[in-house]
Amino acid sequence: MSNTGFLLRDLARLLTQLQRDEVCNCCGSTNTECTILTELGRTGEVTVSELGRKLGVDKGWVSRAVDGLVDDGLLVKQASETDRRAVMVCLTETGLERCEALNDGLDTLSERIVSRLDAEEQATVDRALHLLYRAVQEEMGLIPLGEIS
Repeated sequence: MSNTGFLLRDLARLLTQLQRDEVCNCCGSTNTECTILTELGRTGEVTVSELGRKLGVDKGWVSRAVDGLVDDGLLVKQASETDRRAVMVCLTETGLERCEALNDGLDTLSERIVSRLDAEEQATVDRALHLLYRAVQEEMGLIPLGEIS
């Protein structure tokens, strides 16, 4: 019996814990704030509802977290130009700087972890990660089956 499922779940848990402990906390952000900032850094301006869908959490939870980030000057909220009921949210310049600092810290952490492997193991992990990334995208319907290699 394969333990791939356990390994994937536990690896995700351990990486999240390391990211939270070593990166988010030293940037002065909570794990929730880190997640919102890095998602907005990746996607750009979105509605609060869309942000909640992307993060897999309810709109009320996201709204409270967004309000805190707005109060901290990291995000700005404004009414949608096309739908007055929708509230758009995006990074401020300070929020973009915090997002870049978070991503730099996350990249440094990843590089430090991978550096524990020899060159051949690093190449194997890199290839496996690309394969898993593609498989997850296909599973989510983000790309047609077999589109990228």
